Amino acid sequence: MGAESSREGAGIRSADRVLRILDAVGRAADGLTAAELARLLDLSPATTYRLIGTLQAHDFIVRAEGARFVLGRAADGLGRAVRSQIVATPAVRGVLEVMRDDARAPAYLTVFRGDDIAIAHVADSAAHPRIGQLHVGFAEAAHVTAFGKLMLAARDDDGVRRYLERHGAPAVAFGSVTSERALLDQLDEVRALQIAVEVEEYMPKLACIAAPVRSASGRTIGAVSLSTTADDFRSRAHDLEKIVRRGAWHVSSRLPRDRAVRTT
Repeated sequence: MGAESSREGAGIRSADRVLRILDAVGRAADGLTAAELARLLDLSPATTYRLIGTLQAHDFIVRAEGARFVLGRAADGLGRAVRSQIVATPAVRGVLEVMRDDARAPAYLTVFRGDDIAIAHVADSAAHPRIGQLHVGFAEAAHVTAFGKLMLAARDDDGVRRYLERHGAPAVAFGSVTSERALLDQLDEVRALQIAVEVEEYMPKLACIAAPVRSASGRTIGAVSLSTTADDFRSRAHDLEKIVRRGAWHVSSRLPRDRAVRTT
């Protein structure tokens, strides 16, 4: 049993080192030499060359000019797979486009991606451009965005606390809610109303409204939302709520069984 535990521990250390090498190489615009990797990750030259050899054999890194290592084709393939897994289906994108046109505002699809809450698709146009910060892959500030609050409300209070322990609740605008108690109270209201709204919590003069995307079993597995100016939202909140609720229903109805939108 001791030998098995020792082998398992060695395997975990090797996996950790491989992942650290991939991360370091990916972050370096011009790649890194073996010596730089060894120094950066506090590894022996022998260990570094052994791990580099393994990664090269599987095409995750390749040797470039000046004996520098850069990401290879296999790493690029993983990147493409991640991007494809958080892209909405054509039918779902069509619903978001209708929402955008009806609301005269950009529409967003958000999904769970592991423990994160990430934007998977944006339906905008030249007439109704998205908010610059809210791009595909955006997974920040869930405590102050309508789609983030909507999806946090799918967790119980302990789950929300665990999320806050990991991500924190920093103020990003004057109206940001940063208190755990205040956020939990907001999420109780979201659960009761099945709609989430934020006005100038994420950004000054901006508002957002979100409704839940549900699986066939009724689980919240995503959200659709609309963003507009705070003044515009106040003047037509009722109409925007109808559009986002209708959009969420249509997205949910287009999902096969419990597989709503493909996520990682």
